[in-house]
Amino acid sequence: MSSGRGSLADHPVIVIISVVAAVVGLIVGVKELKGTDSAPPSVAAPTATDTATTLRTPAATRAAPTQEEDMPAPEEEPNASEPARAPVTQPVEEEPSRAAAVQSPGHTAPLVVRIKLGSSGKTGPDTYRVGSRPGANTEVYDDTGRLDRGCYVQWTLSRGSEVVRRVTSGRCRPPSITLFNFEDSLDEPGSYTLKADVTTDWRQMGTESVTFNVVPG
Repeated sequence: MSSGRGSLADHPVIVIISVVAAVVGLIVGVKELKGTDSAPPSVAAPTATDTATTLRTPAATRAAPTQEEDMPAPEEEPNASEPARAPVTQPVEEEPSRAAAVQSPGHTAPLVVRIKLGSSGKTGPDTYRVGSRPGANTEVYDDTGRLDRGCYVQWTLSRGSEVVRRVTSGRCRPPSITLFNFEDSLDEPGSYTLKADVTTDWRQMGTESVTFNVVPG
């Protein structure tokens, strides 16, 4: 026993190394023991800051508008490459001109005019008694038939080369009265001519005349 203790005393370096190694091992063991006793990260209690953040997150997510759902989509701008379309305007209907009325179908044929003298005071085929009042009317035709309104007659009664009476009628068919009245125009004997110049709203024109004699009765 004395020999063994003597050998350790002879080597102080070995003793120091052994002590240091023992101390180091003790420190490492204590650290491992403390690491084992601490709570694992997964079961750590949440802090107040974490709780507030967790509660506010859904509300913030619901309030934030998205471009697709809440925001109105901007209107599409027209393509600059496409030509601009001119506005469509409705044509304005114009009243038919006078020339169009002249050329309207159905009133283009020449007029056929006839003078119808009355029989009052008639003493022969073409003879009337002085002071007669026979009266006169017209019959006017075109391609539509006999004309009434839109047809006008300028009457001229002459004795020889003298104009005795001139009257205008506003129609060509008598409305139940005589269009031309002689009145006192036949109070003198002689050769008379009654002329009817006819025009229409369609610028048609026609003329007719009759000659008769007035003799003392």
